[in-house]
Amino acid sequence: SVPPPKDVSYFRLEREHALRRGLQSQAAVMQRELESCLTLEYTPDSLPPLLHQQFFTDRSYHLAQIKYLLMLRWRRFCRHTSVIERLYSHYKVTVKR
Repeated sequence: SVPPPKDVSYFRLEREHALRRGLQSQAAVMQRELESCLTLEYTPDSLPPLLHQQFFTDRSYHLAQIKYLLMLRWRRFCRHTSVIERLYSHYKVTVKR
């Protein structure tokens, strides 16, 4: 019921096929990487829109920060205008002296 052992040449042939399959897959991966390195990532047509997008992305983030800080300042000012109005008469008197 136990099959007879296979010949050494059979295992040598199986090993050779396995190595060839492995080398083919590695060669395919290396070929794809080589092709991606040789193709231009940035072309004269794609560079201006990319720079434009990058500039406005950074700029919009900066403008959003400025807007937030101005809104905080305005809220703080609106909260304390009553104090400013009450103290204005004292300020006016001290400035005249």
